[in-house]
Amino acid sequence: MAFHTLEIEEEYDFEIIGVSSHEKDYRLAWSLNKCLGWRLKRIQDIEIRGKRSVSVHAQYRWVHPVDQTVFTLIDNNTPEGMFMPDLPQFDYLLKIEMSGDEPDDEFYQQLRNADFVLAIQRQDVNKLKHKNHLLDESR
Repeated sequence: MAFHTLEIEEEYDFEIIGVSSHEKDYRLAWSLNKCLGWRLKRIQDIEIRGKRSVSVHAQYRWVHPVDQTVFTLIDNNTPEGMFMPDLPQFDYLLKIEMSGDEPDDEFYQQLRNADFVLAIQRQDVNKLKHKNHLLDESR
C-alpha cells in the first residue's frame, strides 16, 4: 500500500515590522497612539513556553474602524526571554493584519517619526523560524 503525505503551508496574511526603542511598552504604545492617531490598548499577555522557562510578553491591539486593519504591538524582549528569538535586535514587533492595501511609504515615515522609535524594519514572515508564535497571540 502506498502512503501519501499531505503538506500544508500556513498562510501568513500579515506583515511584521521590527521596532527598536529603549522605552517601556506602555510609553511606546502611547507614542504610537499620539503620532498615528491609533487607540492601542493593552490586552492579555502572551506566554511563550521554552524548554527551561516561560516568558511573558505584553501586547497592545487596535482595530482600525474603517478598513478593519488590526495593529498589534508585542514586547519582543523581556528578562525571561524573547518572543521572537529570530529577531533579537528588535525590542518590539508590530504585527499588521491587513484587510485592504498594504501600508504605504507615508505610513512607514510616520512610524519612524514617532517619539521613542529609534528604528524600524519590515520582516519577511516566511523567513522567520518562530513564525508560529505570531499565529495565535491569545495563548
